Amino acid sequence: MKHLAPLLKKKEAIVFDLDGTLMHTEPEVKLAINRALEDCDCPQLAPEARLPNMYGTIPHILESALNLVGVPLARIPEIHAAYTKHYNQQAHSNTTLYPGVRTFLEELKANHFKLGVCTNKNETAALHALKTAGVLDFFSAVTGSNTTLFSKPHPLPLTHTLTGLGVTTDQAILIGDTHVDAECAAQCGVDFVLHQGGYGAPSATEYKIAGQFMTYEGVFS
Repeated sequence: MKHLAPLLKKKEAIVFDLDGTLMHTEPEVKLAINRALEDCDCPQLAPEARLPNMYGTIPHILESALNLVGVPLARIPEIHAAYTKHYNQQAHSNTTLYPGVRTFLEELKANHFKLGVCTNKNETAALHALKTAGVLDFFSAVTGSNTTLFSKPHPLPLTHTLTGLGVTTDQAILIGDTHVDAECAAQCGVDFVLHQGGYGAPSATEYKIAGQFMTYEGVFS
């Protein structure tokens, strides 16, 4: 399914995941991880390595990276501290919007949709990434991994985002790229649209998918 306008126009609000949905963030995360591993005298991720977890919180992402390079998980606190330093210094200079995202957001705004972000990225980092990319002003609500008590797939982050947008679950769609987003949407009773060009396996979810697309070009018009 490519042209999603008929589905979207039934709703009032569109909520986006961030990593793998709005933005290609893996190069940024991988660079900060390797710099942290270097600081801590640990083997680094190979250039061709793909991070197996780009949907969890940073401790979970680091856990998956350390498993790849054979570093004991007991070192996560030390490496996490170094990662945070490097990630902040990089200031999202290696993060990019997926092609067509800005045009899609402009089309949604022109059609009076309320827009939000619900991500497992730290809220401050999410706000900075959106601002750096020049799209923060499109969104009326941004929920990060530390905004509420739980992160996705728990339903609380999404319900918090919908409250911020002033809409009910039946008035919204969540667009995401992994099973974590699909599960979160299902637990909230929110329709889910899968971005197949992100970090999840295309269609690899047991949860109901209302629509799916690979690239943003032509999704709305």
